[in-house]
Amino acid sequence: MAKTQEAAGRGAPAVDMAQEDFRRLLFEAPIAELAENQGISIDEAVRLRVEQAVAEATTPQVTVRPIEPQGKLIGFASVNIGGVVVDDFKVVDGKNGVFLGAPSKPDPTSRTGYRTTARVTNRDLQAQLDRAAAQGYNQAVEKLLARAEAVRPASIREQMAQAAKEAGKENAARSAPAKGKEARDDR
Repeated sequence: MAKTQEAAGRGAPAVDMAQEDFRRLLFEAPIAELAENQGISIDEAVRLRVEQAVAEATTPQVTVRPIEPQGKLIGFASVNIGGVVVDDFKVVDGKNGVFLGAPSKPDPTSRTGYRTTARVTNRDLQAQLDRAAAQGYNQAVEKLLARAEAVRPASIREQMAQAAKEAGKENAARSAPAKGKEARDDR
């Protein structure tokens, strides 16, 4: 049994070393070295590296801050992609649903009066950001509604109905007053 544990103890570092070596080949070594080591063509090595890079890529996180709607503008968002945060994306409710508009700042020299400060050039990434923004906006609105409902005082009608229920319970718990001549004699 001691030999098995010792072999397992030696096997784990060997497996870790093999994984680390494969990771180095995938992401750091020249493509030709990856192809030669794996016994595949250069094209297959490129395909393998791209697939692994896409699998390793972090998914963007979108944080939405809803605002009082101003036309189609319904909020602002921050996007975190692998530790890089881009603030002030506009959350817009368009005819095709909620989407993110690029952040911009005033620029008197441009024809529109604004200059885009960040662009999303990949359509797939833009679609992914739009889905995350719609989901984040809905969650933020639900959270605000729940918070407002918890703070909202009950209406007068609800308060009166609650008081009537409590009074009915208290009256039911009391003993009925005695009626007749016997009750008056105890005075």
